[in-house]
Amino acid sequence: MNSYHFIFEVEPQLENPLIAHVSRAAVHIWVLSTDIQEARDTAIRFLTSDRWEVTEEKDAYLATQEQVDGLGADESSSYQTAQSEGIHATFYYWHRSE
Repeated sequence: MNSYHFIFEVEPQLENPLIAHVSRAAVHIWVLSTDIQEARDTAIRFLTSDRWEVTEEKDAYLATQEQVDGLGADESSSYQTAQSEGIHATFYYWHRSE
């Protein structure tokens, strides 16, 4: 399995309890998959099931070992979690007051 990294911009759907406080978010998501399209589909299903609407795909790539070795502590932790669980997402929120 390969490790794919995506950055999506998302907005909470009406059913998402965060909608009262969050207007949008950037999501960094790691997915283990055999190809990038399957990984993208998995990521989007994950976000949709968590009541987020994907508004834009900002970045997508197959991570090289050099890129993985250069990850910061937080991103490296996310990568490691995805290695064991198959997927991991980190949300960076824009609160409604911003």
